[in-house]
Amino acid sequence: MQTRHPNRISHQNGFSLLELVIVIIIISTLLGFAIDKLLKLQVQAERSSMESIIGTLQSAIALTISEHIAKDKIPELKKYLNSNPMTLLANSPVNYLGDFEGRPENPEPASWWYEQNSHSLVYFVLNQEHFVSQTGEKGYAKFKIVAVYDDNNTNGRFDRRDTLKGLRLSPVAKYHWSKDAKSKND
Repeated sequence: MQTRHPNRISHQNGFSLLELVIVIIIISTLLGFAIDKLLKLQVQAERSSMESIIGTLQSAIALTISEHIAKDKIPELKKYLNSNPMTLLANSPVNYLGDFEGRPENPEPASWWYEQNSHSLVYFVLNQEHFVSQTGEKGYAKFKIVAVYDDNNTNGRFDRRDTLKGLRLSPVAKYHWSKDAKSKND
């Protein structure tokens, strides 16, 4: 027959309520940090993707300019002003929706389209809370092909009296990505 000793402490299996609460607090804190870091990475990935497409378009414009210079046809570059820069690419990005007179109906965030009425290439931002544009339209970045020229008549705009030197893709309005996702456009 076994005797019980009143001074012996019995061993419990499992967590006490206090230990369980502490573990939940630690896991919640770590999860909060992980979600914040993931969001920052998602914003940076979107910014990088957008700027990569802009860089590709700028390269396509530079190649077009080079072709015209080689053929001594620089004045013919005027036909690209107010045109869709996506037409200069061999393949459009998978998130390019096409040409529209205005804004397409219910576009997916993180997509591009060309607005014929404003002659603007538009990017619809997915992470809108981290993107600020001076256009006044929340979540949209707009770009145009503009002339690089000598302003011969000093009127501040490109017209027939000016000497066309090239083209570039330019934002319609300044924009920036907030937090740790700063844009080169700042």
